[in-house]
Amino acid sequence: MTIVDFLRLLRANLLLLLAATLIGGLLGWGYSALQPRLYASESTGFLAPQATEGGVIAGGLPTDQRASSYLALTNSAAVLERVAAETGQNVAGSLTATQVEGSNLIKVTATSTDPQAAATLANTALQATADVAAEIDPQSGVKVVPLSDARAPSEPISPNTKRNILLGAVAGLLTGLGLAILRRLLDVKVRHRSDVRDITGAGVIGSVPENPSLAKKGTEAVDLDPRAGEAIRSLRTNLKFVSVDNPPRIVSFTSANPSEGKSTVASHLARALALAGERVLLVDADLRRPRQHDLFQVSGDVGLSEVLAGEVQPDDALAATGIANLTLLPAGRTPPNPSELLGSERMRALLKLASQDYFVIVDSPPVLPVTDAALLSTAVDGTVLVVRQGKTRKDHLEAAHDSLSAVDAHILGAVLNGVAASRGGGGYYGYGYEGTYHKSHDTYLKGAGSSTPKKRLGGRSAKKR
Repeated sequence: MTIVDFLRLLRANLLLLLAATLIGGLLGWGYSALQPRLYASESTGFLAPQATEGGVIAGGLPTDQRASSYLALTNSAAVLERVAAETGQNVAGSLTATQVEGSNLIKVTATSTDPQAAATLANTALQATADVAAEIDPQSGVKVVPLSDARAPSEPISPNTKRNILLGAVAGLLTGLGLAILRRLLDVKVRHRSDVRDITGAGVIGSVPENPSLAKKGTEAVDLDPRAGEAIRSLRTNLKFVSVDNPPRIVSFTSANPSEGKSTVASHLARALALAGERVLLVDADLRRPRQHDLFQVSGDVGLSEVLAGEVQPDDALAATGIANLTLLPAGRTPPNPSELLGSERMRALLKLASQDYFVIVDSPPVLPVTDAALLSTAVDGTVLVVRQGKTRKDHLEAAHDSLSAVDAHILGAVLNGVAASRGGGGYYGYGYEGTYHKSHDTYLKGAGSSTPKKRLGGRSAKKR
């Protein structure tokens, strides 16, 4: 995973990471709220020798060494009993004593759930330690002189709520990140351009957003939302430059499975090319589930299947779309042998003839359910795979690519369809420039409407059906 992939992962799972961090912080706060409040108070005493000759006290130990020997007395049974007797509290485990390094100072720290009780325990424990020490070693010549009395603390030492919240938030963030990475590793759907490139080895020549305007039909479909319109125009431009030395004249659009948007993409691309002045023939070669006649609101009773069967001439099957420069060859009736028709020499000859006067776009069947797309891919100049973000499975895309590669299909690239706006960081190039790239309905319809007579496959005009 590259840095770019990691940043994309963070961006795609931003809500998950924020939620996990928030939950972790709340759990840290809840843990702190359930813990008892502990207060600590500290009293300090100085071990003063009663005889200072040579700095040595009776017993032969320097004062600072004797101070360290007194530390163990603080939690001795004798001291604890005295403190319990004077305070009436159970003090087991609540007292600690330390020596200030390099000095004769000892500090007694007491903890309690009550701040005042902690101060009382600390003062009592210091005095009890001194008394017990004097009783055990009356000839020591040392006495404990209190230097500072313990005071009731204002803030508890435990729990540390801020620390627990921070630790909880960090733990939540790491958990969320782990879940995001695990989900990415286990994700079987195509999500990003990199997924398409890694599987197919082909570039993504277009990214079409998830947009309601793409569902328009007939002449209304020329008036797209600015984001959707710019995406289609970008695809149009990229397709024209995909092979500069040998530009394709016949391009098929297919997908791994049905309902991934190949027909919609093909129809809008055909409109965009026609509106740019290109003479376009859109061939609906999906003989099993034809859609182009419905997208253009024309009759689909007669079309490609009748032409290939020799029942009608190609010119008699053409349909005017109401858009200048754009002609449709519908699929016609569903034949009993679609694969044989699409793989026939008659189909190759028809496409080759049409490419002399048109830029031909072929709406091909999906690859995996039937062999039609693989057969058609050998009769066109190039094939474009339409991949639907979040729906197309990676293994299905790989299988579709392998099927096309097996027949030496020329894959021009892929179109990532149904791209969510949030995945593009405000959209792909041009999406954010609506005022610059937007074309009004009137501008799009300039030259649209009833098609003027144009040269057809056999020299006659297309019939408006």
